[in-house]
Amino acid sequence: MVRQLRPLTVVTVIAALLGGIGVIYLTVIAPGRIQHFGMSDPDLITETPAVQAAQLAQMKAIGITSIRLDANWEWVQYSGPRTFDWAQLDQVVKSVRAAGMSVDLIIDGCATWAALPGTKGDTSPQPKSSAQFAAWAAKVAARYAPEGVQAFEIWNEPNNQIFWQPKPNPAAYTADLKAAYAAIKAVDRKAFIISAGLAPENSDGTNISAITFLQDMYADGAKGHFDAVGYHPYSYPALPDTYEAWSGWSQMSQTTPSIRSIMTSHGDASTPIWITEFGAPSGGPDGVGQAAQATAVAQAIADAKKTSWIGGLYLYSWQDESADQSSADAWFELLTVRGSQTAAYRAVAAAIG
Repeated sequence: MVRQLRPLTVVTVIAALLGGIGVIYLTVIAPGRIQHFGMSDPDLITETPAVQAAQLAQMKAIGITSIRLDANWEWVQYSGPRTFDWAQLDQVVKSVRAAGMSVDLIIDGCATWAALPGTKGDTSPQPKSSAQFAAWAAKVAARYAPEGVQAFEIWNEPNNQIFWQPKPNPAAYTADLKAAYAAIKAVDRKAFIISAGLAPENSDGTNISAITFLQDMYADGAKGHFDAVGYHPYSYPALPDTYEAWSGWSQMSQTTPSIRSIMTSHGDASTPIWITEFGAPSGGPDGVGQAAQATAVAQAIADAKKTSWIGGLYLYSWQDESADQSSADAWFELLTVRGSQTAAYRAVAAAIG
């Protein structure tokens, strides 16, 4: 659901994001649990240190305490298996830590040299080797766990062909998840592993619905290889509190089957769901208007607060950085491209409290 940018050290701009999202979240302590509320910020990693510091300060001012960042394999090892360019990721992690905020990393992307054969030119190729992907995950954990990073999400929306090419493959993704889980835990046994946030797709022969994909993950042995299930319950144009059989929010626990019922049937009733993306566009091709956008995010936050098995909620996105207002991604923001606050910004500030 988010767009991908190459590091500034590379000229090419990639159009489709391999789950490249930064996320901000507030920790709320409720009886018996800790809950995280967040905001996606896919552009933070490309900003200058001064802009990062300014944006982080503004985020903290409305109660945000953590940032979710993309640790994309292709961004760091684009030149080959023996070369690493950590500079951009190092800088943004440094900025977040300097702001007194914590970090959550998505481990995703695939360096061209490590991609599945036949995917040359694809924007989101799957890794050809789970062992190689796990080695990358271990390098990320080894570098950033000492900096206080403990949460790692393994990929973004692998049930959507935009983010897993040539086409979604639950068995292949699950193999990568299992390998990455073991590799990260070997580096830091306290690491918190989130399975990839699944998109609310329809099964159409290419894309696979989140419910079916999760069922297939369990069938392929995913149980025991994540500490939370990642999910993206987009529901627009419906609001979260409006039941629709097709709504990602409704499919989280109200449909039969649902994401939650599948987890429970496999003995994971005590495992939380982390909503690692949620939002609604105020305008553009699928726009719902500013008032409905604000209501949607407020309802989502309120529902998360009263739901014990939701461990995190991340809203997409922080600020519109796109000059192309015809793009759907240009309308999810809390701040406009000129920095003006939207109705959703004010709704989030009030709802988080």
